[in-house]
Amino acid sequence: ADQIEPNLLGQLAYYKPAVGLRFLREVVVGPERFDAAFKQYIRTWALKSPQPADFFRCMENGTGMNLDWFWRGWLLENLEFDQAILSVEKTSRQDSVEIKIGNLKEMVMPVFLRIQFEDGSETELNLPVQIWHYTNQWTTSIPLEGKVVTKVTLDPNKILPDMRVRNNSWTAPKPEVTD
Repeated sequence: ADQIEPNLLGQLAYYKPAVGLRFLREVVVGPERFDAAFKQYIRTWALKSPQPADFFRCMENGTGMNLDWFWRGWLLENLEFDQAILSVEKTSRQDSVEIKIGNLKEMVMPVFLRIQFEDGSETELNLPVQIWHYTNQWTTSIPLEGKVVTKVTLDPNKILPDMRVRNNSWTAPKPEVTD
């Protein structure tokens, strides 16, 4: 606390952990698994003096998930988060589209994609955080089934703490009109 600007202490001590826990519950782990793990944590550590590592361990054991990436990015370090759509290209056979996504900063999060087609239909794709374990660029292929992609959006529901949202969407170029 002595190294934090006094005006920001309340936000960092209360707001950021609260938002992080809500995000962990509703997006990363899911309410059912989170609630069971959290109740177990409360039973185990009631009337004791737990340390952050005790909470982390209880939540990981209770959910059956490795959450090191979350603790590191959200609570232990001051990391920035920026995912971006790097390119959208049809494959050589023209039967699918390859979407290249980049993780441009140090914090990692799952990927939420919405692909919109010319006929008004859309599909959503969720990729786990583990895709970022060994690379900062990931390419996923989406079958076209005769459709034309008009727009691709990262985090369409705006739930991730992305620092630059302007690189989160790609829109197909308009066909040139010739006379």
